Amino acid sequence: MALNRVIAPSLRLVLATLALGALALMGGCGGGSGAPNNPFAPGPVAPGPLSILPPAPTVYANMPATLTITGGLPPYVVFSANTAVLPLSTSVTNSTVVLLPANVSANTAVVITVQDSAGAKTQATVTVSPAPIFNSLTVTPASTACGANTVCSGQTATAKVTVTGAGGVGIPGRQVKFDVVSGAFAIQTTDPANPLVATLTVVSDQFGVAQVILQASTSAPTQPALLRATEVTTGNQQTAQFTIVQTIDGSAVLSIVPDTVTITGPDSATCSSGFRIDYFIYGGTPPYRVTSTFPNSVTLINSTVLASGQPFTAITNGACVNPLVFSILDAVGLQTTATLINNPGKNAPPTVVEALQSVPGNQNVSCANTASVLITGGTPSYNITVKVPPTAPSGSSPTINPQAPATAGYVLVSAFPVPGTYTFFVADSASPQQTASFNITCS
Repeated sequence: MALNRVIAPSLRLVLATLALGALALMGGCGGGSGAPNNPFAPGPVAPGPLSILPPAPTVYANMPATLTITGGLPPYVVFSANTAVLPLSTSVTNSTVVLLPANVSANTAVVITVQDSAGAKTQATVTVSPAPIFNSLTVTPASTACGANTVCSGQTATAKVTVTGAGGVGIPGRQVKFDVVSGAFAIQTTDPANPLVATLTVVSDQFGVAQVILQASTSAPTQPALLRATEVTTGNQQTAQFTIVQTIDGSAVLSIVPDTVTITGPDSATCSSGFRIDYFIYGGTPPYRVTSTFPNSVTLINSTVLASGQPFTAITNGACVNPLVFSILDAVGLQTTATLINNPGKNAPPTVVEALQSVPGNQNVSCANTASVLITGGTPSYNITVKVPPTAPSGSSPTINPQAPATAGYVLVSAFPVPGTYTFFVADSASPQQTASFNITCS
């Protein structure tokens, strides 16, 4: 009995110890919920290094921007070294920092500091730049025939905007995107495969000007149209509204430069010949067909003109016309005209001088007879000299009457000293001088 009393308390102590061990094991498994416990499972992931992305961004005045915080232990606290330029909300519950830059007149660097809940810190340098400003987006039609701020159907217009910085100075090299928002028009390009597009990005020139050419549809009815320009870097935008007006009056749309040409000939009896005139065609819808009211009175080159701004050519051929009318018809039936006036000149025509002649040029006579020769042409008065045969006595010569004729007419030659051939030379008074000769053989 005494032994049993000793063993019983000891057994109870062992059983109690085993029960406590079982309870501890169950607690380690989730408080008795039956959840398994894996002693080999990885512990919690340590946070990465605290950083700001991008580390050195450039932002623009009055244009919202964001930074992203990575790593560290959230939540975070953010500080700006210059709250007047870059104000910030100090507490950030997620990883995004919203920036609202103020106006600046020049690039301004601001240091941003981020601290996580474990006390780790990192910094980024934000450059705040003056935001480019758009002046008004303007649309200027090639022709004002359809009214103010309007583009005739089928015609073109220039859309222009200027990118400016501080002090209103134009900023070159900025990408500006033009978009057709509404209306029956497109933007011209230099790509032959895609000559008309709805969106085109161009670069501002040295003065900050960005521009494109708009083309209204040829069959467009009268309607409002809307164009948008966007400065790609900052997203600044301008819009312009204009009106497309339907028209069929070619003279209001097509322009010919020059539209009238007047030419005068060299004298009152002659009209111009071989004179070239280039007429340049603008507007309308190419190609253009050119005809004239007097086709035989002028030589027409390029009667089909393929593009706006190219010429057709007229070359005078001496025909007098006042006026000759050219008809220019574009591809959609719009028509206009140009004129050519080819008048005689005012000066008297020049005097035509006939060639100096002696008729007959050769004749045979008796040495005792008189020969007659007709002198014509050239410019009177004339002078006649003679070359005698070698057998004639020295200093002898036939008689020439008159030897210096004042006018054209007959000259008589007689009293030949000896038989033989006598050569006579006739010279007129012109400059340069004309000459002629004739021979008389006597026997």
